[in-house]
Formats: sequence, C-alpha cells, structure tokens
Amino acid sequence: MQMQTHVAMATRQRTTMAHRVRAMAASGTTQAPPNPGVVPQKDVRVLKLSDETVALRGNVRERFKFEVEYGKKRGTTDNAYIVRGQNASALIDVPDRAFAEAFIQAVEKEIGVDKLQFLIVGHFSPKRMDTLMALLKARSKSAPPLQIICSNPSKQLLLKSLERKMVDFFTERATLKAVRTNDPLDLGSGHLLTFITTPTPRWPDALCTYDNQTGLLFSNKFFGCHACDQEGKPGVDIGGWDEYGEDWNYYYECLVKPVAKQASVVLEKLNLAVKSERPPLYKGSGKSGMEGLEASLQKVWDFFAGGSSGGLAESLAKDRKATGKNVVTGICPMHGPVVDRSLQQLLIEYGEWNTLAKKMLDEVCVAVIYASAYGNTAALANALSRGITKAGVGVESLNCELSKPEEVEALIERCGGFAVGAPTLGGHMPTPMQMALGEILKDCDRSYPCGVFGSFGWSGEAVDEMESRLKDGGFNFAFDPVRCKFKPTEATLQLCEESGTDLAQAVKKANNKKGLKVESQYSVDRGVAQAVGRVVGSLCVLSAKSGDAKQIMLASWVSQASFDPPGLTVAVAKERAVESLVLEGGKFNLSMLAEGKAKPIVKELSKPYRPQEDRSMNIATEVSENSQCLYLKDAVSYVECTVKNRLEAGDHYILYATVDNGKLLDDGATTAVHFRRSGSNY
Repeated sequence: MQMQTHVAMATRQRTTMAHRVRAMAASGTTQAPPNPGVVPQKDVRVLKLSDETVALRGNVRERFKFEVEYGKKRGTTDNAYIVRGQNASALIDVPDRAFAEAFIQAVEKEIGVDKLQFLIVGHFSPKRMDTLMALLKARSKSAPPLQIICSNPSKQLLLKSLERKMVDFFTERATLKAVRTNDPLDLGSGHLLTFITTPTPRWPDALCTYDNQTGLLFSNKFFGCHACDQEGKPGVDIGGWDEYGEDWNYYYECLVKPVAKQASVVLEKLNLAVKSERPPLYKGSGKSGMEGLEASLQKVWDFFAGGSSGGLAESLAKDRKATGKNVVTGICPMHGPVVDRSLQQLLIEYGEWNTLAKKMLDEVCVAVIYASAYGNTAALANALSRGITKAGVGVESLNCELSKPEEVEALIERCGGFAVGAPTLGGHMPTPMQMALGEILKDCDRSYPCGVFGSFGWSGEAVDEMESRLKDGGFNFAFDPVRCKFKPTEATLQLCEESGTDLAQAVKKANNKKGLKVESQYSVDRGVAQAVGRVVGSLCVLSAKSGDAKQIMLASWVSQASFDPPGLTVAVAKERAVESLVLEGGKFNLSMLAEGKAKPIVKELSKPYRPQEDRSMNIATEVSENSQCLYLKDAVSYVECTVKNRLEAGDHYILYATVDNGKLLDDGATTAVHFRRSGSNY
C-alpha cells in the first residue's frame, strides 16, 4: 500500500526534466529523444569470480557513444553482477537498454530471473529503465515482487520516470527501498553486503556495495574505464597498469576530475585498503580462454578457504578490525575490467589524481553549470570541463536540476569564471537554469569571463536567451555560444574542448590582471633556460582527424625514435586543440617544412584562432590516402603515423608513433630547423 502511494504521488508531480520533455514531445513542442540506434558487435559475457559471484559483462568493441569519455575508442563494457547466498540472491545493477535482451537471457541461464530476490541499483538513468522493466516482465506472475534497493535520490528519480500506464505493473512486480551508508543486507553464506552512498554532482544517486564475505567492492561508476574485453583477456585487468592505466586516467579526467571536491569525500567514505597476501585473480592454469580464467579464479578462493585463518571472510574480518578500513580483494566497476592486478596502484593513483585536482581548484576555478534532458547537454558540459582542465585550471561541475540556488551562489563566489548550458524546452530554457542564472546575475563579478552552450531539437532559443541575459548583465564572453542539434558529434565535442580551453585561458589572464597569477611549480634559472633553448628541432606541421573532427598545429619537438619499426616522438602541449585527436590508436600526418618556405606557414599557424576555425584555410594542403589527414603540398616530405603510446611529461604529452606510410615531396629542399633563445617557451 505504501508503495502504491509513493508511485501515485510521483505520477502526479512529474516535476523532473525527463517528464517535462516527455510531455512536450507528445505535444510536438520539442524534439523526441534520438533513436539510440543499433550498437555494432555487442554481446553479454559471463565471468565467474567465485562459486557465488558472477559478472555479466555487456561488451561492445567499437565506440559506444559520442560522449567525450569514450574518446579513446576502445569500446566499453556495461557490467552487472550476481551474488548468491544461502538465503537470497542479489543482482547488482542493470546495463544500458542496448544490452537488455542478451542480458536477460544471460540472467535466466545463470540463475533464473524468478530466483532473484534483490536488485541493487548503484546508479539509475532513463537508459537503464527499459532493461529494468524488461527484467520485471521476464519474471513470472507467481514470483514474489523483486525488492529493489537503491539510494534515496535514485528512488525518487526511478519513481518519477515511470510512465503512468506502467505504475500498476511496477507496483505488482517490485518494491522499492532506499538505503543509507552502512545499511546491511544479509544474503546468507556469509555474504553480508554493506551499502555506501557516494553522491557527486555528476552521479547524485551513486551507491557502492561491499561484500564482507569476498572483499569485493562493487564500485559502480568509480574506478571504471571504457575498454572492451579482448580475446584472451576476459574481464580482468590482465596486463595490469601497462594495459589499462591510461584508460583509467582518461576516464578519471573526463568524469571524476570535474567533481574532485565531492570525489574526495567519496574516497574517504569508501575507506579502502588492499588485502595483503592476496594471490592475483588470474595467474594462468595451463588452460586457455574463459576456462583457464575460471580455473585461476577458483584457486584464489580455494587459497583463502583452506588457509589457517579459517577462510577469506574470517581473514577479511581480522584485517578490517586491525586497520579500521574496508579491505578489498578486487573492485568490480560498472565499466571496464574487474580490478585485480592493478588494485593497489589504482587506489594510490586515484588519491594522487584527486589531490592534484583539488589543488587546481584552490588556485583558480571555473564553474560549469548546466541542466540536461537526454544527456546531450551533459555531454557538452563534460567536454567543456575537459578543455578547462587541459589548460591547467580547476573546474567544478554542477547540475542545477539537482542542486539548490544557494549551492549555485556558493559556487559562483569561489570561481573565477563560468559557463552555463541548457536544452531548449518549449522554446525556453528550463526552470532550474532560469533560477541558476538569476543567482549568477544577482551576485557574480562582471569581470568574470563566461560562455554559454546547449542542445536543441528545432530552434535552440535557450542558448540565445542565456547569451542575451548575460550580455545585458554586462558579462564578457570567452567563446562564441556552442549550439548542438540533437546528439553531439566528435566535431561538436572538439568544439566544446577548445571553447573550454579558451575560457580557462581567459580566466588566467583576468587573474593575472588582478595580481592573482598562479606561480609555476618549477623555477628555472635563466641560464638553464638559455641552455635548454639550444636544443633544436625540425619545423613540422601535425595534422590529425577523428570522425568529423580535425585539427592542425605547428610542431618542433619532433625526433626519430626507432628504426624497426620506423617510429618517432612528438611533444604535444596538453592544452593544444589537437591533443584529444592523438590518443593511443589515433592517426596523424607530419609534414616537414622546407627551409625558405616555412616562414609564412609559421606566421599563419601562430595566429590566434577561434574554436573549430579552419587553420588550414590559407595553406595549400592535400588529403593523404591512408590516414585521411592533411599534408602540406609545399613540404619537404610527409609521413602518416599511428600513435602507439602516450607518456605524460609535465605540461606536455610525448607521443610515440609508428610510421605507416610516407613520401618525399622535394628532394632538393632542406628541412627547416627551429632555433630558440630560451627553453621556457616555443
């Protein structure tokens, strides 16, 4: 009865963005959500972590979505987990609707959908609602209601997302319970699950689950990455940090760094320590493929079960008592591999990454405040945030739909610039953004650089409205308004990154005028700088392309690095627009400039450009056949390259790339060389 009351209230209120959009879409006043399309090469794989714990991994080998966090194009996994106890069984999370059919078939084969007593929702989104409803429909009418456990924000969002016609069905098939940090769920056989709420502005409903029996942390969005399961590496981080380190870092940079302050609180609440005397989950067993992995996993649990400590659960209990921490044997995220071999290093790196991100916030900060209906504006906000952090400026992201006006006011007080973004709903910006904009216009320093962005279906009035109100309020814009029709493409995300970098640079310039210049971490003696400046390099032009996004830049920190295979290194500044196009696996061309012809090209490419402005417009170029990137017609030569490795080097990335193809264009020309007086600048 109580459940029915909650559902009825939710259907009457319908105050969330999703319901406003649905109502307007039905009346024809705004766009319908874009068709998710067919995801190529997807499947659901089952990975046995122990006799009673199983991972169900939705696997896709190509770029799943166009959000910035998928930029490495390594595919992804969408993971769920089953934990079976003597008294009950629990399913932890459901995947994106793209995997719904195959996922439910896997659940039925592994345990039977009717035998699930609990569903633990670590993070809810409308894209997972279809899978949840399909799971309920797959259960027989005689099965008891599925007990859904989640955080309170997730409960409210789930209830308000129910279509009116589905209320009675949902009430018959499921019950909802909101939990708090340290609330337990005993499944029997020692599987005492402990819940930890881990909210951030990005994931306000996030909930992690710790199994006291196995020491596995089901971390939801944290400690994840977007990398699909490769053959021979079925779901565990085989290859360790060398294989997945950059993936974890890139995921952190895109999604966690913009909420570093709240992420710090999450890490403190999780309070994790790695189990000592812990054999790796995968050691090799003389068997191949999945059979070999499962045999190796079983060795781990046999090791603990047969130990003098009385088994893994007892050993974990002793460690928890001695350390006062949640002692983990592995981390099971929603995306990417189960963290095993890199467990200690990932926890250390997360702490260090977050400490550096918080330090950036203390020095200078940009606020990114947005509302989002279908996630398109949120995708723009994430790309904009990455562009800001690339320029060495801290960013705080805030979804104004899920925050109070006083939170917006407090954020504006501690930042040095801001960007606001919203979709167009019924010809206007949504109410939460109107309220947030009111706080900004009331309290914000007019010298703060700013920018606006948004997505729309037909008209896009919200962007114009935000721009007009800020312009009338006396604010100056660091970049032109970004408008995205429906889903963002790679070019749109690239535009957002470049716009974010321009905003960050404008904020730093404004702070310098106020005498608030951020001092460099390193102090270089003038004589040392002059000495380093005598290191010379070839003057080149690097051109890269990914999808519909493309960029070129001057490059002089270039060197051949290997004979076999032919390879070279290129240094790319982190804030360069081309940086996000030269991730591992990316393609680029390098054109070597000719002595006597380089000066006008250097002058052209040294000019300031607006985001996404065509830098090659006044340069004679052609498109190479293999990489489809530009090369300069007047160059001495050009080579087509593939990025094999990236090394973070202070304020630059060092690319090691192999040469796939190349051509000498002018046999009589000499390569231009870049001479500098100081090693402190280009």
